[in-house]
Amino acid sequence: FPVTILRVKFLDERGVVVEKTGPYNLLFLFSIGIDKTRAMGLLRGLMDFKRAYDLNLRVRNMLPDLYAVDPDFYRNMRIQTLAQGIHGLIRQHDLPGLMLRAFDVLPEMAMTPHHMFQQQLKGNVETVEIERLINRVSANMLLPYPPGVPVVMPGERITPQSRATLDFLLMLCSIGKHYPGFETDIHGARLGEDGIYRVRVLKEPS
Repeated sequence: FPVTILRVKFLDERGVVVEKTGPYNLLFLFSIGIDKTRAMGLLRGLMDFKRAYDLNLRVRNMLPDLYAVDPDFYRNMRIQTLAQGIHGLIRQHDLPGLMLRAFDVLPEMAMTPHHMFQQQLKGNVETVEIERLINRVSANMLLPYPPGVPVVMPGERITPQSRATLDFLLMLCSIGKHYPGFETDIHGARLGEDGIYRVRVLKEPS
């Protein structure tokens, strides 16, 4: 998984767009207009990554855009150290098992998406830190990328029984807290300058 993340960043800095990513896979799309030269460019990028990773280059030399995010943090770090650090977080949170549990027990539907939208139009929503999402009705779809699959729909409530859904989101958030530049893009949540993700929820009765 960490090598997959680093490979995506490596290719992105070289103008190669990865269509989809997962914990252990990458998806590239080739259109009719992609010629052999462009296809070989992808293969060269993958081979260049393999070579640089095996040499254990410094992050600042291998991923200059990532290094620029926080030069002090990445100043002397090597690429394998970064990969092993992220891998440690993945193992600590048991990402594969967490993903299975997150989609095993679905959040409770408190109201339809249409009804929730009407509540938003009336201003009957508020913003809370994502850690406080348990037993609150989400006003927006929450879709982390990767994997690019919605885990909460508007009008749904994460209950203690579906707690794994929130744990999955928090695990993804934790990577960016430990490693600058790896913040997870969660559609429906906003990442503040303080590093905290916040979501909009239905106001509780006063």
